[in-house]
Amino acid sequence: MTLITYLALLNASDISLLEQIEGETNLSFWGAENYRRFLEEFPEYFGCKAVVMKDAGRREFAGFYLARSLFENLEILKVGVYPQYQRQGIGTQLMESAYSEGIRRGCKRCFLEVRKSNQNAIQFYNGQKFKIAGTRLNYYSDPIEDAWIMERDL
Repeated sequence: MTLITYLALLNASDISLLEQIEGETNLSFWGAENYRRFLEEFPEYFGCKAVVMKDAGRREFAGFYLARSLFENLEILKVGVYPQYQRQGIGTQLMESAYSEGIRRGCKRCFLEVRKSNQNAIQFYNGQKFKIAGTRLNYYSDPIEDAWIMERDL
């Protein structure tokens, strides 16, 4: 099955979509007001959503990323793709969009954190040329877990 996907900038009207996908993908929802502030008030934050074109012109939200640029560093804060759309290239499209925007903003390196137990994500990030750069102890809650810090050049 070939997916016709387009990417669009995240904005505050997408917050309810973020809450839904984060619930299904085991990401932690940071609260509507936090997302609104990130997307409307802080220019260093940015994100994209992936939309899949379905039959009869219907569109379906498939995934997103949220990132920020800090000096020469791009930090991927969140990436989520609905399970039914995983392993179909959408995550790669989202990451490439983030890299492009980071480069446009002058970033040279990209960082992210991932749960040490999240082998699917670690495998995906390895395929995106990320390497483990360190550990954050007790970084995640519910359940408490350490994170790998991963990085790559842009």
